[in-house]
Amino acid sequence: ITLWPSTIPYSHLGIFGTFLNYLVENHHKWVCYGFWISWLIHIVEAFYGVKLCQSKGITDPAIQFQWFIQTLLFGYASFGLLVSYKPSAKKHY
Repeated sequence: ITLWPSTIPYSHLGIFGTFLNYLVENHHKWVCYGFWISWLIHIVEAFYGVKLCQSKGITDPAIQFQWFIQTLLFGYASFGLLVSYKPSAKKHY
């Protein structure tokens, strides 16, 4: 809808398609701003996810990278899982 609005089959999407077409025709600049701002939020969230991994004891760089990519693509759905993760307490003998 943002980068190639002509490729969206608005007529097949019912009332949602009508709404999207209205946004593209009348507010395309704001739709583009929203698109790029949402990507920026995902990027910041992904970097913060790596920092959160480190603070929760996830030190393997490969695992941190996987959390980064997952959070970059899925946003809060992934970040929420990482926030709610409670590492097991280490036993002291």
